[in-house]
Amino acid sequence: METAFAPLAQWLGEHQDWILIAIAVMAFLESLAVVGIVVPGVALLFAAGTAAGSTDIDVIWVLLAAFCGAVAGDGLSFLLGYHYHAFIRRIPPFKTHPQWIDKGEQFFARYGLMGIVIGRFVGPIRPVMPLVAGFMQMRPVNFYSVNMLSAIAWAPFYLMPGYLVGASLEGTNALSGRHLLFLSIMIVGGWLLAQLLWWTHDHIRQRRNKLLLAMVTGSACLALFISLSLVMQLDQVTDLNQRFSHWALSLRHRWLDDFFIVLTQLGYRAPMTLWGVLVTLALLLQRNTYAATLWVGTLLLGQTLLVGLKQWIAWPRPNLVAMPPESWAFPSGHTTMGLVFLGTLTILCLPGVPGRRQKAILSAVCILATTIAAARLYLTVHWPTDILGGLLLGGMILACLHTLVLQRPFRTVRPWPLIAATLAAWVISLFTWVVPHYGDIVHRYLPLSLS
Repeated sequence: METAFAPLAQWLGEHQDWILIAIAVMAFLESLAVVGIVVPGVALLFAAGTAAGSTDIDVIWVLLAAFCGAVAGDGLSFLLGYHYHAFIRRIPPFKTHPQWIDKGEQFFARYGLMGIVIGRFVGPIRPVMPLVAGFMQMRPVNFYSVNMLSAIAWAPFYLMPGYLVGASLEGTNALSGRHLLFLSIMIVGGWLLAQLLWWTHDHIRQRRNKLLLAMVTGSACLALFISLSLVMQLDQVTDLNQRFSHWALSLRHRWLDDFFIVLTQLGYRAPMTLWGVLVTLALLLQRNTYAATLWVGTLLLGQTLLVGLKQWIAWPRPNLVAMPPESWAFPSGHTTMGLVFLGTLTILCLPGVPGRRQKAILSAVCILATTIAAARLYLTVHWPTDILGGLLLGGMILACLHTLVLQRPFRTVRPWPLIAATLAAWVISLFTWVVPHYGDIVHRYLPLSLS
């Protein structure tokens, strides 16, 4: 499909002034009722993203164009359904394919507001979900709020693959082989971790065996963590740490800087506290006090162990950027708490997710966890041993939680309110603690040779 649309990418590359307009129009058509069913929006957006990446257009403008087009397309579809629902049901193609609307209504009735978010990423119902929301007379303020929040996630999901391909092949900021190697290891590492976890989940079914595996995993993580804390002080390991960190400095790239800096800023105390509070409220609103206790208790355990171990081991950070964080390096706090937050959320949510979707969600969570860890390596504010120590500490904490859950199961949690709370926390944090101070934040991570 990408080959069929190669001429479009080439034409846009030769007419750069039209790229952002083309992306906005394509996103609009992809999201528009009926039109989105017949327009090959995925391929068109991939081609446009490739053209944008190859011509060095700032990724922020690319995502903003896609966001505006998607919000406008869904918004118009909603208004059509809201005001002309009776008429639309009587015209083609809905008159001849009433099952499109029926499936959308069933989906909307099941998931409510979260159906708008999910519907953006589910191909068969994506073009009709806003129309169905209008049919069912959803409050406009509710629809447009969720519509805009979901579009923030939709834009990079559809545009970034093409943009990365274009940036990696052409332009003054083209990615090199070492960039692709680093990103590939980051993504494949998370995917392999997910496959391992899913295999154990799928093949070990007896509760007694699951309990034994959780205890062995926790003990192994603890033993490896202690061993690592001892061997990392050896001259050979210190030399390897320094070599890798200096190599990581050579990876610096404009849009990689933006991506990893934004991601790592969402892992500091204020955003993570907001995330924890919103998920806690979502659990309490479901009257699932035990699950809320597990959530809060696991986060507090992780933070307490992290602070105590950092102070006790007192291992210095790399001094390679303008303003490295003031706390000690080992273990990596972002890596540990990112894994604890995501892992605990996964343990709570997966039982309420249909089996065919569990593996995909687990893969996405593991890739996000390894990406958070990779951000700290890329920004050279941690040594590789710090990251490994953070993964082992987080793994030990999650193994303890899994052991407890196997012994005392919790009542099934509805996952979508927790996912909505997570997305809300990220968006609020982005526009409260990251965007307004972004210039100062970028300066902190400048390599010393540039600052």
